[in-house]
Amino acid sequence: MTKNEWFEDWFNSPFYHILYKDRDYQEAAKFIHNLTEYLALKNDAKVLDLGCGKGRHSLELKKHYGTVLGIDLSINSINEAKKHETKGLKFQTGDMRFFNSNLNFDAVFNLFTSFGYFNDIKDNLKVLSSCKDALTKNGFLILDYLNAEKIKLKKQNNEIKVVDQIEFHIERKIENEKILKKIEFKHDNKSYNFEEKVQLFTLKDFINIFEKSGFLLEKAFGSYKLEPFEKENSDRLILIAKNK
Repeated sequence: MTKNEWFEDWFNSPFYHILYKDRDYQEAAKFIHNLTEYLALKNDAKVLDLGCGKGRHSLELKKHYGTVLGIDLSINSINEAKKHETKGLKFQTGDMRFFNSNLNFDAVFNLFTSFGYFNDIKDNLKVLSSCKDALTKNGFLILDYLNAEKIKLKKQNNEIKVVDQIEFHIERKIENEKILKKIEFKHDNKSYNFEEKVQLFTLKDFINIFEKSGFLLEKAFGSYKLEPFEKENSDRLILIAKNK
């Protein structure tokens, strides 16, 4: 039996959502508002939320666009997201490397570091290839990523985070151009171990892989307020690319 990749187990676990339950929905709403203002798409635009989780960004996108589809690998997350389905807002399970849809999208949103999970660079390129196939000509790819430059400069501190009476022990380190996060905890007298692995792609790396994938980088921002990107200071790397 083939061992699951780290994200298949972790993203489908209820503990993933417990650990990250304090995500700021108000911040997400402002971020989506800022993006929609910048993109200036028509109200009847069709957009894809790729790696949508439980659909928090999809719900915000639906306030701005006529058709929103959310795709995520996690069956549990999609089942939760489906509770919010309405006309023009749908969700389905799918692998971001191989997804397909009958729609041609005006924009694909890939948010909250939902890229760079794969060990093989070819798999990351497959994600971009699938995005390109799903987009209209000159359609937008919006990719919200961590700032690898800042992470490389920062000491990777361990931490203990208590959420819903669960004590999560989190260890971070950089290895082979990836940021590795080990997450250990106990629940009901059972020990759990999960991990996260994300490629440390820099802006220069993205320019290169966009070029290989048929995208042209239009803009790089450094925060959810869409402030200019500064490689040593920005918390995020938010990329706006066009399908050539």
